[in-house]
Parts: sequence; structure tokens; C-alpha cells
Amino acid sequence: MEKYENINGITAPEALFYPGLGDSRAYRIPSMITTIKGTIIAGIDARIANSNDNPNKIDTTIRRSTDNGETWGDVQKLVTYAGEGADGAAAIDTALLQDEEMETIWMVFCHTPGGIGLWQSEPGVGFDQQGRKLLYDKDGNEYSLDIEGQVFDKGNLITSYKIDEQGFVFKDGKPAGNIYYRKGIAKTESLLEARTSFLQVIKSDDDGKTWSEPVDLNLQVKEPWMKFIGSGPGRGIQVKEGTYKGRLVFPIYYSNEYSKMSCAVIYSDDHGATWKRGESPNDGREFNGEMLSAETTSTDNSDLTESQVIEMPGGELRIYMRNHSGEQRTAVAVSKDGGETWGDFRYDSALIDPTCQSSIIRYPDLDDGKTRLIFSNPADVKQRKNGTVRLSEDGGETWPYSKVITLGSYIYSCLTVLDNGEIALLYEADVNDDYTITINFQKFTLDWIKS
Repeated sequence: MEKYENINGITAPEALFYPGLGDSRAYRIPSMITTIKGTIIAGIDARIANSNDNPNKIDTTIRRSTDNGETWGDVQKLVTYAGEGADGAAAIDTALLQDEEMETIWMVFCHTPGGIGLWQSEPGVGFDQQGRKLLYDKDGNEYSLDIEGQVFDKGNLITSYKIDEQGFVFKDGKPAGNIYYRKGIAKTESLLEARTSFLQVIKSDDDGKTWSEPVDLNLQVKEPWMKFIGSGPGRGIQVKEGTYKGRLVFPIYYSNEYSKMSCAVIYSDDHGATWKRGESPNDGREFNGEMLSAETTSTDNSDLTESQVIEMPGGELRIYMRNHSGEQRTAVAVSKDGGETWGDFRYDSALIDPTCQSSIIRYPDLDDGKTRLIFSNPADVKQRKNGTVRLSEDGGETWPYSKVITLGSYIYSCLTVLDNGEIALLYEADVNDDYTITINFQKFTLDWIKS
């Protein structure tokens, strides 16, 4: 039996992640997909000590439902790094997609070592040309780590260091810190990984029951001039039509030497074996009389950050972007080459925004000639409140239908379409005095939005 609150087609909100669940004091940043088997996978940051962004101890976790959200499994911890509290390393800001041809589920996220977050990230990829992780001692001397845990010096000679799968360092067999720790907190500190951001990916081949170990994507998608790099967050897509059919696409964003941020997508044409990064909508965009470049822009308010991407009929991609322009509207750009380049930049006047992440999905075709898009965000120009879902039936040209989910606090969100045609929403709400947040799950129908 469906848990509808009333006959109008919407369920009561259910607290899916909340303070104290699964030994975490806080949760943030929802991601969500419906798999081809009908399973809902809801991803989240488990912010173990408090709700702060990194630097912080943050674990990547999920919950699964196999009955359209009627019941949910326990919290599954997928990725965790060493350290505690503000000194802890992070696996933060997840995004999900499924390769429907291979049935593989992919999740990307940002990893940072202890003491490092968006603003503290240093430029660099974090790996040498042989693909070995770079490590540094207290004097700044460079080392490299191979997949067997062997450490080499700059002259490519094997050292007496060994590093285990959790990052713990041993020198001549004796404990010597952890490469993921915050600098200066371990008395036995010896080697640390680069103090930058790492875009990482994990995958599941069994409908989200079990997951692989993280794989670093920095060598493939990050440039040496980039400082921070992170995911959408929320969800990616697999292209279903046109020249780029089968392509996997995840939205990301990154910062340059001036800490100005630009979004883009990473994409794979070989089912996730390799990934490439496309250009940013900031590359070649005119803003306040200047021609921008993601690498060199220092222009105030030019930042394009958290984004979500959808596919339009025929395979054209459209990206919806959080931005700092002061327009207080979600920005939109179009790609005709599968996310490799972007054009047709605009601000959607209907999508009021207080500078926050949003969610957008394309509803499955009902064979009536309409292209339905569903959009969710805090619809207020100043505050993260007034959570609203909108429906367009003309591919985002107009947004004639909208419904308020809550007038109160409403921050990040993620949408998915269920097997039965209902729409599910996972959103941050109910902010407590200590800024811990409840992440609610709610279901509704197309008819409810239009009623």
C-alpha cells in the first residue's frame, strides 16, 4: 500500500537520513537514482562529527530501497578515510548514474586529505607521470607510491617506507603516520599525500549491494593549474540518443589559481574504463564585458559551480548551473557535442535561486510530443527556503506548473523517477540550532504538480 498523505498524490515527508543515524552526527548533500531493476539508491555524506564541509571527517554512504521507497535498508558505508573530526579526511559530495547497457552503477565524489577542503586545496594533480601517487615529507621532498604500497624517492629508488591500504605509513616496519592525516597532527608523521583535491569514482555491478575500492580520476580529468575539483553533486546521465549514445556524463566543477570556479562535465565512451573532461561554459563566455577562460579568470562573480545535466530529444545536453552572478537565477547552457563544448548561455528567469545547488531531471517520454522537465530548488532570491518543484512540458521553455514542498528551510535536493512513474525527491530540510539537517524523502505524481 502506498503511504500517501492524501488522495492528491503526494506522500508525507520521511526522514531518511537524520542526526545520530548510523553513528554519524550529521548528514548532507543528497544524490539519488533509480536503477534499471527498480532499486532506489540514495547517496549522502555522513559527516561524522558535525555538519561542516571539509576539512572534516566525511564518509560516503548510501541507503537502498527495493520497493519504491516504502522501506529502506540500513546505512551502507562505501568510502571512509583516516582521521577524526576537523582533522579527518573526506569523501564528499556524491553523484550517481547507471550505465544501463552494462548495468554498472557509478558514483563520483571528491576526496581531500585532513585539513583540506575547497578553499585550502593547492594546485596539482597529485600523481607523477607513471600514475603513482605523490607523497611529501616534512621538508617537501617528493616521493611516489605504487599500487603495491612501495614508496620510491625522487631518484626512483625503493625506500624503506611501506604504506597499507588505509594509508598508514611504516618505516623499517615501524608506524610513521598516515598519508591522509592533517599535516602536523601525528607525532610520527613522515609522508603525506598532496594537499589538494582528488576526483574519485567507485562502481557497483550488483545493483548497489557491494562497491569497488575508489579509483582516482585526477590524471585523466584534472589539470596541474586546478586547485579544487569536485562532483555535481546529485546525479549524472547516460546519453540515450544521437551521435554520443551510450556516453556516461557526470557534472563536475573546479577552481583555478585565483580560486574562481567553473563547471564542466566528465564523460566516458568506454563504459567507465577511461574518462575525459569537456570544456567549461566559462571557456569563451562573455561576462561583464570580458571573455572568460576557466583557467585564467579572476573576474568577480564569474563562478559557475554545482550543476546538473540532462539530455534533450535528439541527444543535445543542457546543463543547469549554480552561479554567483547576482542574477539570482539558475544559469543554463547547451552542448551539441555531448558535453565537450558549451554555448547558448542564459539565465532562466523563471528559476529563482538564492545561489544554491538544484536538481533537474527529464521525465520519460509519454508519446504525446511533450518534453517534460522537473526542477527542484529553494525558490527564494535570498534564503534557502521555500522548497519548490516545477514542471515544464515544453523542454524548459516555460515552467507553468509548480508546487511548494515546504515553506521552511530547504537546501540541496535530488530528483528521480520511480518504476511506477512517480517522482521521488530527496532534500535537506529541518535545520537545527547546531546546523544539523534532516534529509527527507518524498514521493509525488505529475498530476499533483499540475493540480
